[in-house]
Amino acid sequence: MNSITLISNGEAFRVKRRETGVYEVLADEQFLGYIERTGGVYVALSGRRYDRAVEAGQSLTLAGAAGMLKPRIRSVA
Repeated sequence: MNSITLISNGEAFRVKRRETGVYEVLADEQFLGYIERTGGVYVALSGRRYDRAVEAGQSLTLAGAAGMLKPRIRSVA
């Protein structure tokens, strides 16, 4: 699997497999974070670097975990 598109709560996310059990999550080409599969649970990790990402939540589905990684709103100055 190179990448798939998931829909969660009306939002589309592109998920790409990085390595066994680890996925990168993007929305509108904006990087949101990672999802790590641990047993039967998907752990959403927020942050640009995998080794420093912070847990945002857990879900029993990949789509649910992707939905926990909200896009950052860019302010216009």
